[in-house]
This record gives sequence, C-alpha cells and structure tokens, in this order.
Amino acid sequence: MTTIPAIRKAEMDCQEFSNNMKIYDDDYFFVMKELNDSLPSLTPTEETVDRNYSFSPPPPGSSPFFFFNGAREFKERRGIPPIAQMPDILFNGTNLVIRTHLRDALLAMEIPGLFMHPSVYIDEKDHWHEDFWFLIFSKRFDCWDRKKSDYNPEPIRLGGFNLHSIYSYSLDEEKLNNTPLNQRLLFKMGETQEAFTLCHKSLANIFRDSGTRLITIAGFENA
Repeated sequence: MTTIPAIRKAEMDCQEFSNNMKIYDDDYFFVMKELNDSLPSLTPTEETVDRNYSFSPPPPGSSPFFFFNGAREFKERRGIPPIAQMPDILFNGTNLVIRTHLRDALLAMEIPGLFMHPSVYIDEKDHWHEDFWFLIFSKRFDCWDRKKSDYNPEPIRLGGFNLHSIYSYSLDEEKLNNTPLNQRLLFKMGETQEAFTLCHKSLANIFRDSGTRLITIAGFENA
C-alpha cells in the first residue's frame, strides 16, 4: 500500500522534474537583429565568400573578412538613413560580428568550438570599421526537442544534414543535462535552416546592444 509520505515525495519529484524541464527554456536567448531599418545588412565581398567564411575557421594570421551594406541602394531609394551610431554587434544573416571588447569578454569564457576572425565593415561613406570580429562555430549544437517544438517535418537536405524550418522552440532537457554548461554557453542551433545563435543567460549582458534583440525561447514564435 502506498503511504501518504510516498505520494508526497512522488509529487515533489514530479514537480522538480517539471521545473528542470522548464528551466532550460528560461535560461537561453536567441541573439537576433534589432528591428531597425537603418541598421546595415552585412554582405561579404566576393573574396570573403570564396573563403567559405561562415563555416570554416581560416588559418591564424590570415587577412580579415570584408563586408559592405548590401541593402544600401534599396534603403537610399526609400530615404532610409544609415544608423547614426554604429552598434557593437552587427549581423550577416544570423551570423554575429562583434567589437573587440566583446570578443575579449568571450575569450575569457573559453567557449569550445568558437573562433573569432578579424573583420572589416565598409559603410555607406566608404569608411572602414576595423574593430570587428566574425563569430565562427566549428560545430552546431542540435538541442531542440522534436516532441515539443513546432516545425515543418519535411526538411531540406544540405551538406549532409536535414535542416528544418522551426516555428516555435522547446529545448531538449536530456541533451542539455548531458552537456556541461561551459560547452553550451554560446552556440549555433543545429539541424535548422536559420541556424540562430543562442546564448546562456549568464552571457546576456554581453549581447545586450542597440543592434540586437534577445528573444526568449518562448518568445521566438512572435519574434
């Protein structure tokens, strides 16, 4: 016969398990571009494209990546002025390009698989902004829960991977439980078409900037 204390312990264990499942969704943010039409849309030069810049870390000491505002003419035709003050974080698609002081903060974290390469942004007035670094992740971390996330079940096949379009996310607690925190502080989401960058809440202040939005896991659906 099951005793009252045993029932209460089971209820507490169940509640603790439920809380642990929820904690991971509360602990991470998508690092996304701010909704501001004046922000530049970083586009790589042909030389940078040829270097497979967003996937493979280049040899140490190699030349910087170069970017320009690919939406310049579009914005000029519509009278959208350039951003008055350059943010500390710029975006090339979902890839992040950050200032040196942010790079130094991330270096101190010793994040496995993260490489940062010097980069130059050439603005609308042909001014070179050389104080930037492009974030490259040698591997992506597939940690979204197939049972709790809402996604298109028919992926596209690219580079040997099945890439899904995700409508809403929930993180896989088992994978996160089995991955030390220092290995999942900052990562690109795997097995998705968008490959957004996620940061742990302990790094959130590094990525709070005039050019970014930090979106919770629950808030992604309406982002």
